[in-house]
Amino acid sequence: MASNLTLCVDILFRQVNNFECLISRIIGSILIFVSIISIIFNIRFIYWSLYHRNLHTRHYSLILSMIFSSISETIVMTPSIFIQCLFCHRLCSSFYCQFEGFVSYLNGCVHMFTLMMISFIRYATVFETNTLNLFIGQHSYWTIIICWLFSLIFALPPLFNWNKYIPEGIGFHCGLNWFDRSFSSRIYFILAFTFIYFIPLILLLIINIYIYCKIRSLLYDAKVAQSNVLLNIFYQKHQTSSYSLSSKTKSTIKYKKHSFIRVPNSINRTTRLTIPRTTHMLEMDYLKRLNRLKADRRFALATIFLVSEYLLSWTPYAIVALFYLFNVKYISQQSIFMTVCAFTAKISMILNPIIYLATIKTNVFKSILFCGKCSCCYCRIKSNTLVA
Repeated sequence: MASNLTLCVDILFRQVNNFECLISRIIGSILIFVSIISIIFNIRFIYWSLYHRNLHTRHYSLILSMIFSSISETIVMTPSIFIQCLFCHRLCSSFYCQFEGFVSYLNGCVHMFTLMMISFIRYATVFETNTLNLFIGQHSYWTIIICWLFSLIFALPPLFNWNKYIPEGIGFHCGLNWFDRSFSSRIYFILAFTFIYFIPLILLLIINIYIYCKIRSLLYDAKVAQSNVLLNIFYQKHQTSSYSLSSKTKSTIKYKKHSFIRVPNSINRTTRLTIPRTTHMLEMDYLKRLNRLKADRRFALATIFLVSEYLLSWTPYAIVALFYLFNVKYISQQSIFMTVCAFTAKISMILNPIIYLATIKTNVFKSILFCGKCSCCYCRIKSNTLVA
């Protein structure tokens, strides 16, 4: 039995069996494919954004933060993990394991806090919170600094003996030492689960569900208001036409009696001119309001979808980590569970910018991904100007 154990970064691992090797190779192939697509897309988006600075929104800096995090995760993590999964052999480098674990954990925290910031921006936009809107508008880059500072607070302690980054699962990737039972590690795990998972999970669910319900209610109120306005205008038109017709009839009879021939004058010409103008103004105002609400709903749905995808990807990893903490024997002995859950979470981090942009800016996403012609309003105006 002892011959099946190997020492890797001060941790004993058993040799990888055929089933684990097959699963690792499948996961490694998926990881390298996703990483290549992500790198190409992220670089193309940065290039696209340099020529479309006028289209930058308030959460553009947070999107750039997610893209930088995704690129750093891909560059640091993907090559080593793919090689280990392909050859089913552990590298067992203490320095590289510490570095990879730190970068991976840091980027996971950054993505979680970035999603919280995006949700707060959506809340401030929908509910028109003046203080938050003013702060985000004037200090948009401070939101990135806050996200990275909070992430560093939780990612740095394992480098200073508050827990440690070690190979986890099968041993092809590095993460926290969930088997450490020291007092400092227990305090660290409690703080990490509280402030990185449970509190963000509750806040994200409450804020995004509340935003979606509020936008849905506003859309319903806008449609009801529009129907009432249209009924009002139709009633005014009907009243005006009836009054004009009756006045015309009376005037014709009156002038027939006196043997005069006269074309009846329009009594309510001003009213008839005013009603179409009022109708047009009301319709334009309604369309602007409706388009803004639809845009807010699209952003809210995109945020909810991204948050759901991210939480669904990280929840299995968190559950398995809790099983490791409470020393549930069956789960802790099946190291393949931790590896699959960890790779799912890492792939989610790499794909987050693509998913967010795909749900918000569909045309931009297609033009960037498939190298097509950009169809945004800025490019259309520019092409028309060049043609003219």
